[in-house]
Amino acid sequence: MKNANPSDFIDPMNATLRESRMVLERLVQWKGVEPGMIFSVMDCGLYSAALGLSGFEGLESQLESLTLEPHGEIAIADHAGAINVDAGGRHAWLVAEPILDILIDDFLCNGTRSLTVCGVIEPAELGVVAAIAEKHNLAAEAEALESGKVRLTIQPRDPSKRTILDRIRRHGIPVARELWFHLLHLSSNALAEDTPISRTHTGIFMIKPDGTLVGEHDAELDPEDLSMLTAERLEFRR
Repeated sequence: MKNANPSDFIDPMNATLRESRMVLERLVQWKGVEPGMIFSVMDCGLYSAALGLSGFEGLESQLESLTLEPHGEIAIADHAGAINVDAGGRHAWLVAEPILDILIDDFLCNGTRSLTVCGVIEPAELGVVAAIAEKHNLAAEAEALESGKVRLTIQPRDPSKRTILDRIRRHGIPVARELWFHLLHLSSNALAEDTPISRTHTGIFMIKPDGTLVGEHDAELDPEDLSMLTAERLEFRR
């Protein structure tokens, strides 16, 4: 759309599943989440937005909390079939899936339907288990207790109901345009510095300083499009 007026765009927009995962993956990498936890934490951020927990609006605050040092190890206690997990001061997104895995295993082996969690930062964000459990064909829920703990419960899910992931895939996640593009720009902190050299060594081919192409070249690529590879600076376009 040329010469579009900002008012012509839909606001809030709907961020697609692919776009949301891309931005969230970059953001959690930038914040130093351990490589083995990146995809789990990314999905927690995705589901938090889709379920209306902290959402995209509270994403930066959640990212800062992810970097806080835990005060202890994760501890699991089982007293007469009552499972209690102490997260040791970790953010909910770092422990949501591992703790849910504990409950799922005990549910499948022993029929246990709940456990309690303490020592977790941002406990309300444990609500993401509602979406995580669906890939196991189960339904989970997080309930805040007066003691400050959180009770996770689990049961078989109704297969006739659409999953949260499918809802995101079909409809996306509503987000204010300005906020979305702010987060998109912020996520570029996870990328290598943009230079003409870095641009010419990406994709399925490489372009030399003299314009020679090395590697596979798409015949449909307009030669004028190659100008972006050698430009001193790229201008961001919406």
